Amino acid sequence: MGRLKAVLFDLGDTLIAEIDGPADIDSTDFDVLDGAEEALSELKKRFKLAIVSNTLTWGDDEIVEALNRKDLTKYFDAIVTSVDADSRKPDPGIYRKALSILECAPHEAAMVGDRVDTDIAGANRIGVTSILCRWNERYPVDMTDEDDLPDYVIGSIGELPSLIAWLDGIS
Repeated sequence: MGRLKAVLFDLGDTLIAEIDGPADIDSTDFDVLDGAEEALSELKKRFKLAIVSNTLTWGDDEIVEALNRKDLTKYFDAIVTSVDADSRKPDPGIYRKALSILECAPHEAAMVGDRVDTDIAGANRIGVTSILCRWNERYPVDMTDEDDLPDYVIGSIGELPSLIAWLDGIS
């Protein structure tokens, strides 16, 4: 068995298509990104999975309800939103809450996200392996300091299972 125990995911533009502008996740439909469900299904066989997401008004329960509509909740051992964690990425607090729920240390986890300023910088600051999922150009990749540099970059969420297997020493 390898060193990884958990994979943390950003939600918008990592697993689901981000909605432009403010949206009510309770009533707004959203699209699951191509390959996301297959990646989650594969990773769930070996790892604990969590969502770590900055939200404006939605808490953990609202995210669970929304994910239930797409039958995605079954993949996650934890849902941690900035609203309920009282901490926003890149602050370490939101990551610590997720890692505590998953009962794993930072070096035993990988974080997958689409933004260097929040997902990647926050993961790097706490010692979590950072993976930038760069399938679109919505957010700039301005690397203002060393914390913004991802450990790995993938072009789609479908590439994640093989990268995680390689990172974990499984071939």
